Amino acid sequence: MSERISLPSGAWVELRDPSELRRGDKKRALQMVPISEDMDLTLGTETEMTDGVLAVLITGWSFDLPLPVTAASLALLSLADGNALEGLDAVGEAKRLLFPQAPQKTEEQVKDPMSPTEPSAE
Repeated sequence: MSERISLPSGAWVELRDPSELRRGDKKRALQMVPISEDMDLTLGTETEMTDGVLAVLITGWSFDLPLPVTAASLALLSLADGNALEGLDAVGEAKRLLFPQAPQKTEEQVKDPMSPTEPSAE
């Protein structure tokens, strides 16, 4: 099931329900992030990850552009429409599902001398 959302320009976009995402969608979203294991993250990495999420969520739109299977179509959107897309609840939910955060260590684990990481500076 998809949801149609109006954007500031008057255009609309239809999004998949994030709960319907699959492992293949995660792989496809990650392919849009141009980094390798030997590279550091950049300031643009978050936007590239969002573009990957949008590419797997968008099922239709009113723009006279191809659907975003790559970031090329997304790059042509106005800043207002792009920002609106990035701020959608469905995008945040999809990010949490596709890229869950590692569990944070408890204070006891951080202070544990047997912990594999050093305690952070206080």
